Amino acid sequence: MKRLIVITLTQVIIGLISCSSQTKDLDNLDKVLERIRQIETASYYSTNFFCFSGDTIPIDEKTFEYFNEYTVPADTSVGAYYVKFELSDTTKMIFAYDGKMRARINWKENNFETDDFSKNPWPYRTVIAPFFAKSKALIEYALTTKDSIKIDSVFYKNSVAYKISIFNEEVELVGRLPIHISELGSNEGVISEYIIWINRKTNLPYKFQRTLPANTMIEEISNLKINNLNRNNFAISNYIPVDMPTRTEADNKPKIDLINSIAFNYQLNDLENKSHSLKDISSKVYMINYTSMFCGPCGLSVEFLNDLSKKYSKEDFSFVSLYNENEKKGLLNYIKQHEIKYEILLADKTTLDSYNLHLTPTFLILDNNKRISKIIYGYKKGETEIEIENAIKTLL
Repeated sequence: MKRLIVITLTQVIIGLISCSSQTKDLDNLDKVLERIRQIETASYYSTNFFCFSGDTIPIDEKTFEYFNEYTVPADTSVGAYYVKFELSDTTKMIFAYDGKMRARINWKENNFETDDFSKNPWPYRTVIAPFFAKSKALIEYALTTKDSIKIDSVFYKNSVAYKISIFNEEVELVGRLPIHISELGSNEGVISEYIIWINRKTNLPYKFQRTLPANTMIEEISNLKINNLNRNNFAISNYIPVDMPTRTEADNKPKIDLINSIAFNYQLNDLENKSHSLKDISSKVYMINYTSMFCGPCGLSVEFLNDLSKKYSKEDFSFVSLYNENEKKGLLNYIKQHEIKYEILLADKTTLDSYNLHLTPTFLILDNNKRISKIIYGYKKGETEIEIENAIKTLL
């Protein structure tokens, strides 16, 4: 009995310590939030990259950019306006957002495009928030959410790292909004992890890490200057050359009705540089799956595709997954991590444009004449599998 009492008291003490630690971390984060709210404008260099979950080795090349960020609390989508520039020439804008539209400049092709979100299919604006708006959104979420979360802190000589673990939820920050990605299937056992590093001298964040089941994103800023910009002078038009022509999203995405058309005869390489062609396929039904390492639903579809690759004879059905050739560098590790068993090819721009492939994942179902019979966009566990299998059975 005495032993039981000791254990119980120990458990109570541990619980009290844990509770006290959580309260202290929340108090500290609240102070960081107040410090961020004092920022009206900021300029800084940003380094960001993606890697596999649980890893810190970049999948692709790191991105280096220069940002001007303007805090705008009235903007409920992002919470800030911003413009980012080429690092080699910080007078050349490459992307900007001003609360009403976003704009991109392609300096190589000498054109720009704008989007006013009027045709946006989502209930939120798919804009990646700049560093401080993103950090602010994360801390506000941690301080107010009713989700099951845990906060851990690690103190270093000059900084402190706060790790926010979100249990049984896949939570992505889109702009300033925490989006719960629950429509992709059960999130049981899923942990979304965010880490934010705070400079102990300035009490401001300088590094941000987001880890979801699909991948990890890491961003770090340097050469920070605060409240050094004129908020009243910000306008996207200031950064676009007067004589530069426009290129709309409609121009970028060919309007092609592919249903019942003969599929483009691709000639693509696999990861061993062996060439493959659509004309060599002899299956009665063939599927082309456009996918990506950076796409959460794509990762969820791997288990189904592995099973599908073994379900039919090659004479009846076969398929290939196309990854953008720019993803080649990290694909071997991705294939190993996800235990992918089916054929993978690297797609060039000509192939992607010919199939009008811009969204991942996309599934094109071809009949025995290589005519496109059905196109399925997205992957929803429990539904997309049935839709694909019904399309296959219809053509067999």
